[in-house]
Amino acid sequence: MPQDPASGAARSVRTICELLARSGFTVHALGTTATERESKSDPVEYLKQIGASMKVEPGRSGVHVRPELRFHHRGVSYHLLHVGSRQLYGWQTLHGRQFDILFDQALHDFKPDLLFTYGGLPADIKRHQRARRQGVRIVFALRNDRYLTPGFFDEMAGVLTPSQFLTDFYRQAIGLESTPLPLPIEIDDVVAEEREPIFFTMINPSPEKGLMVVARLAEELGRRRPDIPMLIVESRGSAGRLIQAGLAGGFDLGRHENLMTSPPVPQPKDIYMPARALLVPSLWQEAAGRVVPEALLNGVPPIVSDRGGLGECLNGAGFIVPVPADVTPQANCPVSAGVVEPWLELIFRLEDDPEFYRQESERALQASKMYSPEILSPRYVDYFLDVLTR
Repeated sequence: MPQDPASGAARSVRTICELLARSGFTVHALGTTATERESKSDPVEYLKQIGASMKVEPGRSGVHVRPELRFHHRGVSYHLLHVGSRQLYGWQTLHGRQFDILFDQALHDFKPDLLFTYGGLPADIKRHQRARRQGVRIVFALRNDRYLTPGFFDEMAGVLTPSQFLTDFYRQAIGLESTPLPLPIEIDDVVAEEREPIFFTMINPSPEKGLMVVARLAEELGRRRPDIPMLIVESRGSAGRLIQAGLAGGFDLGRHENLMTSPPVPQPKDIYMPARALLVPSLWQEAAGRVVPEALLNGVPPIVSDRGGLGECLNGAGFIVPVPADVTPQANCPVSAGVVEPWLELIFRLEDDPEFYRQESERALQASKMYSPEILSPRYVDYFLDVLTR
């Protein structure tokens, strides 16, 4: 979600840790403040927004040159290395040694039974090895299709995926057996207290999320139905990038008054409160789209592409719209109008037919029950207990 400075994998791991903490596990989280967003946010201000009471330890001499943030939130004890404006992985070169010291201190002081982690850079692998030498069992959060190096998973005690799609992919690709569990969602952050369904909303206009599809969709909607409002919520992808995409296709999206943009918001529920439907035209093989269950939990019907595990996340609600196989994230101009015609037909009906919209909103709420904490929490707890007792 754009309100959170972390990557999708980090958000997922964080939510699972909070779930385990509520279920009686003692959880210590170590990480950094690095972000994948194009526009940088102040992590201290963000933590204040979510109500975290922090202790800031300033940088010291030697290798401890960066500040460290300590706080408790939702049952989890956090220790974050403040890496400044470094990109999601760019901090490792300059500040990797300081992080390694913090990691080794946590192994020594906290003495974990289990390490729940993600990431496959050389420094990550060395940390995994050090943890295993101390008898720590490792569960890996697998969230994309890029971990194909032979032997990478050999010493993992468990591998978790967010979809059957990704589990099947790795079984076929490298013979890996993994466990698919639906993405856990933090209800307090996601579900709006009340809704006013107005906008057809798209989050993160980046190439892999369907930038060139959205550009054409915005153009056609602006030309044919300027009465239907469309909202673009920035994240890694910006509104400026969307305007540039339109110009690459020969049209100026800035002329459409029904096209509106929003910067990242404090909480996901701020996105879904005014959303009528969610547009998810992803062009890569998404393991699972977190925004899909978030929309369902708010009764917002999602319209998704037929890529990866997005359709699986719908759990029978919403709509799956095929996108031609030759439409890829590498496209340098908007798709043709014909590609977005099925999207427009659904948008028009969801806007113009109140009874149809009511039915689809109710169907979304019914499908969202799969993501309710009372159903998902026992499945995650059972999984981790099984890993610990094998």
